[in-house]
Amino acid sequence: MKAFFEVHLRLVITVWVILLSVLGLLYLMNYMKFDNLMSQVVSSKLQVISTSLESSIQRTERLGIPLHSAHNLQTSFNKASTREENVKAVKLIDAKGDIVLQANTGDVVSLPQDVVRRALNSNEAYWLLSTEDTLFSGLQVKNSFDQLMGSIVIEYDKSAMYGVYAAVQLHLLEVTVVLFLISALIVLFAVRYGLSDVTNVIKLIHGYSTHGVSTNYPQKTSKLPSGEMTQKFAEQIIQSEKMKTHVSDEIDKIKSVSGTEKQIKRADSLEVSQ
Repeated sequence: MKAFFEVHLRLVITVWVILLSVLGLLYLMNYMKFDNLMSQVVSSKLQVISTSLESSIQRTERLGIPLHSAHNLQTSFNKASTREENVKAVKLIDAKGDIVLQANTGDVVSLPQDVVRRALNSNEAYWLLSTEDTLFSGLQVKNSFDQLMGSIVIEYDKSAMYGVYAAVQLHLLEVTVVLFLISALIVLFAVRYGLSDVTNVIKLIHGYSTHGVSTNYPQKTSKLPSGEMTQKFAEQIIQSEKMKTHVSDEIDKIKSVSGTEKQIKRADSLEVSQ
């Protein structure tokens, strides 16, 4: 257990951190995908409104009536703003970005520059721009010579969808937490039991460094959990100790023989001197 906390737990924590990062990234990507999907759904509804207004604008333009003074066109814009309850404004801008007509005439509120740029410079006739609180959708309008006259701009209040967004966020969070807990347990058991052989090797090293190899060391190693790495490592330790013992014995023998030879030489020298 001590080896697990010293070695394996670090690996487990590292895998947990990586797993949490991946799941967090997936959570963010899924939420952004849902936001884009909801924007597309609302945009498809607003495109129907834009198409009907485009037909009215083109009829008025063919009759040569100025758009800002066409009462029928103003009526169409007023009706269009009531077709969806969350539509805040319906406007028509010219090719310069100035507001020509808007539903329910009142105080004219200018559009943000990024909305104007998207409306007039988009490569597609139908365009879409989503901000934190408002969804801007519209349709570019062209005259009889296929020249850009301007664009219809519909402002949709996204606050009505906050309840749906909150529910989806909660559901995604619950799924993410459950996946993390399940994956964390799988990783814990996989490391705990999958690397048990490494734990046994660490125990062998610790036991060898602390007590060395005693005469009953082979019996001690046989009691360890089975594992090819552990058994091979234990055999190598035993073989290494046997070699050390053999070399030590040989050195002792050589020293003993050398000492005996010295004693004989000393005795011979004494006899010669006498």
